[in-house]
Amino acid sequence: WFNPYHFHTPATKIGTTVSAPVYDRSVNPSLFLGVVAVDSYMDALEQVLGEDATSSTMLQRFVLLSTARCPKIDLTECELDALRFLGGGEDATCGVCNSTSYAGTVPEKCPF
Repeated sequence: WFNPYHFHTPATKIGTTVSAPVYDRSVNPSLFLGVVAVDSYMDALEQVLGEDATSSTMLQRFVLLSTARCPKIDLTECELDALRFLGGGEDATCGVCNSTSYAGTVPEKCPF
């Protein structure tokens, strides 16, 4: 979490950014895939939490209420390989499945 700040556009809005690393934990060692981040305006949070967006209390309460919980996602080895293929091409796959097994995960090219 980042301390609340004035957004560039619109400059009158106060917001915050939360970010977290994303790993593929199906391989050992875990493979770092990237970072996910979300910007959020603070006005709705001010109403819900009853605090001013610029107060440190507001940010502390918000962080406490948003404890990270990683979802359990059940993917087959072929689905994981297809996602690796999408992110980095053939060199990023583990070779568990062939590319014909990626149907439904890897988008097909438009016919036109």
